[in-house]
Amino acid sequence: MEPLSINAPSLLRELTRNGGVTRQALQTTLKVSGPTVTRTILELTDLGVLESTVTAAGAKGRPAETVDLASDGLCIIAVSIRAERATVSLLDARGQGVEIRGLPLGEETDYAEAVGLIGQAALQLTATAAARFRSLAGVGISFGGSADFTTGAITTPSAFKRWRGKPLARDLEFYTGLPCAIDNYSFALVGALNWFDASKAADFFLVVADYGIGGVSSIGNQAYLGQERRPGDFGHIGSRTTGRLACHCGGYDCLAATSSVKTIDREARDQGLATGKTRDLAELVRSLDASQGEAALSLLTGAARRIAENALTICRGMGLISCVFGGVLFDCSPAACAAVEDVFAAPGHSAAPRFLHQLFDGRSPDNLAAASVAYHLLSDKRQVYPLAAYRDGDAMRLRRLS
Repeated sequence: MEPLSINAPSLLRELTRNGGVTRQALQTTLKVSGPTVTRTILELTDLGVLESTVTAAGAKGRPAETVDLASDGLCIIAVSIRAERATVSLLDARGQGVEIRGLPLGEETDYAEAVGLIGQAALQLTATAAARFRSLAGVGISFGGSADFTTGAITTPSAFKRWRGKPLARDLEFYTGLPCAIDNYSFALVGALNWFDASKAADFFLVVADYGIGGVSSIGNQAYLGQERRPGDFGHIGSRTTGRLACHCGGYDCLAATSSVKTIDREARDQGLATGKTRDLAELVRSLDASQGEAALSLLTGAARRIAENALTICRGMGLISCVFGGVLFDCSPAACAAVEDVFAAPGHSAAPRFLHQLFDGRSPDNLAAASVAYHLLSDKRQVYPLAAYRDGDAMRLRRLS
């Protein structure tokens, strides 16, 4: 199968953000010629990914043609793996969930068992997709730990110690015959903001307060990866040789040790604010927030303030005017979000906070993170994969097309 034209991924991204766009508007936004836009639209229309609508002309005008994503055109298999939960979802081209399946995966799950569980779910959802959609963008894996998109492998650090060094994307591709790619959750969220958020600022700093703490800058629609391609450096701000809370990095009192949801979970149990053991940290944070108890809110707002103060310092230093806060802490606690807004209300800067759960119109950040990895794969390979192969009973044909 011939690769898509070089402008096809950019056109798809624009239509994902803003549907129902005229050819003239696409030409202006993408900064390409009219014939180039026309050729790219025809290419994607022939694949069933796009559809056009002609509006009747008014008394003085010509008929207007708008282009949009076809409702039955492109789909994505989104795999989200985090320390406390894992899902495999079938999404449409805009990241809306069609079907979602939870997986019994955890830090101690055997790697080979995990590949089988994820692979079976992906194959079952692809069979569902084949009855509804024309093409697949790919399988995107958003991983709650370090992962390398280029090699498809899990790297360090990661809570999944038994999976370190494993080429999860390659092994899933071999298991399923589907095109697969993996990336770290924080990097994937940057991709999701750049692909799906129509109102985004050009450059921003993203903070993820979850099982751990991550922070990534987005400059020119790209995540700034740094020399070691790790988002965890932000989580180790404040590290010192001695202190109260030891961190896995070897230091003490890092943000990861003082302000992660994992730490909030432990301290809530130590103080008797939570009982029993739960893998659902979102439920814990919602419960603490809803209690309105002084001790519970102090845990949430104290962590949020520490994170926000360091994020604001970075925004000031880099001249960024937007800071996006996501992860369980900010997705599930209005008190934590209010603490962030209080920190950013200080004078002397132009940076403003935004919150991930408000930017995606009810769509799951986890799903969109994984979807952005699939779109990264599409942009990298310049391929979409016709699902007629599945309807014809030839599952491995997709792999051969890649």
